[in-house]
Amino acid sequence: MKKALLLLALALPVPAQASEETEGTASGAAPGFDMAELYKVERSSAGDLPLDSKLRQLLPADTVVLTMEVGEQRFHALRQEADREEAVGGLLLVPDPAIGTAWIEQVEALRFDMAQKGWLTLALEPPRPDQQPLPERTLPVMQSFAGTSSAASAAAPANSEPQASETDSSANQEPPQPPLPPFAERFTERMDLTLEQLTTDSLEPIVVIAFGRATPWVMDYLSQQADSDRSLVMIDPMPDFSPEAPLFANLWDNLEETRIIDAYHSPLQGYPQAAPDARIRKGQARRAGIDNYLQVRIAGPFTGWQEEMPWLTAKIRGLIKSEILAPLAEEKEQQQEVQAPQAQNPPGMPGN
Repeated sequence: MKKALLLLALALPVPAQASEETEGTASGAAPGFDMAELYKVERSSAGDLPLDSKLRQLLPADTVVLTMEVGEQRFHALRQEADREEAVGGLLLVPDPAIGTAWIEQVEALRFDMAQKGWLTLALEPPRPDQQPLPERTLPVMQSFAGTSSAASAAAPANSEPQASETDSSANQEPPQPPLPPFAERFTERMDLTLEQLTTDSLEPIVVIAFGRATPWVMDYLSQQADSDRSLVMIDPMPDFSPEAPLFANLWDNLEETRIIDAYHSPLQGYPQAAPDARIRKGQARRAGIDNYLQVRIAGPFTGWQEEMPWLTAKIRGLIKSEILAPLAEEKEQQQEVQAPQAQNPPGMPGN
């Protein structure tokens, strides 16, 4: 499969609010919360501008935009260099796939704050969710909303148009685009390529921060990686109700060695199951024997993603320092103490 990486250093103005209709519709079995309402996404009728143009309007000059290609798919990642000579480590931010271009706003506060505190941050543009078929029971409701006149016009035969016009119209149509690979395949390809950027820089440790419905996909990805030493921070984890999405209950068994921080808001507007689902996740982690799992309730109501969220970023930074960096440093110290006697000369032998 063809893989390519294009590096664009863009001179970009001050950030502005992202605006686009949210992508992806949950299946009929999904709860009825609106992701745009949940994340305070501003809606706009200005049209669907190319993402490159939106990035030029949204991002500051010190953000490096990586434009990546996997096969026929093209996506972006936002790289923010650490504000020090040697980075503390690498952070991969994986936004919720359900919020469209608002992913830029969702990761903004963390990627800037963590970069200022010495982390190299890389924010991944998530793939669009697979289109779900409309449940049959909703069709009569939609027809009733459409009204008699519109329904009649929709049902009218198209043979009133001249045959020649139909032929000309079909001849001028562009060839249909090939269908997208499944979401799971596209997600894995993007994770592979973006993590490769961090490993190329020889950064240690590497921490993955997953938001919302990206969480089960990230857990599934990490559970399939052999000898993975990545740590995971989950922010407001939510289940993905699409048919092929992994279930939280099935994701813990292969993550025994992964350090996991589960941080969630409660109450969370638009998601009344935040607290009950958090209790279920905690029980699943305990039954699976995940010793390095910590769940933390983020105090205060969630008011939407903002350019600056000092309380949230300080909380996440403190959790990473105490629950990931400190234990890793302690393990490294213990390994050095075990290896130190091996370098000593046997009794009676002269020293070097």
